Amino acid sequence: MISIYSSLLQSLAIIVGLILISLLLRKKSIISEEQRPVFGKLVTDFALPALIFSGLAKQSFESDELVAVGIMAVALLICMFMGWAIGRALGLKAGQLGAFILIAAFGSSSTLGYALISQAFPNDPETLAEAVVISELGVGILIFTVGVAVAIYFGQGAGGSLTSGLRTFLKSPIFISLILGLAFSFLKPSPTNPALNTVLDLIFRMLDVIGGSLVIFVAIAIALMLKPIPARELGRLIVAVALIKLIAKPLIAFAMAETELLPMTVTEILLIEAAMPSGTVAAVLADRYGCDGSIASALVIATYGLSLVTIPIILLLTI
Repeated sequence: MISIYSSLLQSLAIIVGLILISLLLRKKSIISEEQRPVFGKLVTDFALPALIFSGLAKQSFESDELVAVGIMAVALLICMFMGWAIGRALGLKAGQLGAFILIAAFGSSSTLGYALISQAFPNDPETLAEAVVISELGVGILIFTVGVAVAIYFGQGAGGSLTSGLRTFLKSPIFISLILGLAFSFLKPSPTNPALNTVLDLIFRMLDVIGGSLVIFVAIAIALMLKPIPARELGRLIVAVALIKLIAKPLIAFAMAETELLPMTVTEILLIEAAMPSGTVAAVLADRYGCDGSIASALVIATYGLSLVTIPIILLLTI
């Protein structure tokens, strides 16, 4: 437990540190709010597609992992519905509601989740590979399909055309990389030409470098989105999103995993990933497609802080 908590603190410190540095750059006018759409596009149209394709193309899938993927997806969809219902009850406007739904459902299963799992299961690459499969398929596919669709719909004021939103998504680099990555994974081409193998290796190394830039672009985008929000308005949203994302989601995932009698290791991976704070990528997607990015980014930072308390409690109650 101590090693997991230490890893959590270090991972949070790195991400918060990057956001603070980006805020300093903003204060010194090195970056400006006018550049926010540029960094949003660098996330959604550049770094994310590279990360999605390279992550999915290298994966193979086992039956227990696929069950865990289904559990994660169901828990996520339940949280999206809870976010919609509670957001409506709180009287949120369309852009705010879209942002709230995304932040309430999607977590940092890759950015923080992988770091914690590597600490919980040291020198165990197979376990980390299982975590990648559960995260990329159980969270990644949904955020880049349902999540983007929600962001587009509510970003248009919940009055835009679903057809036009669907067309926008189907033509997006995110969707194209998702389909190509899954196709590559299932087809598993094995070129016998050494020169072609070398080219593929170079391509994947280049994609990994591009994907590695994601956290930098996300931190800058978050810093450019942040702005003062009345404490009264934000306070109730923080409480609501914490109850859904930090408490309800991991407990729902754990209950379903126990019902399915999954191996303990898979259950632990699922629980850790479900307990993660809200995802920075979800905030960027919300802002990129017209939802309220300032509320989304503020809620992300709040859940990061609250997760220092909720994650140890969840782990103590379940594992």
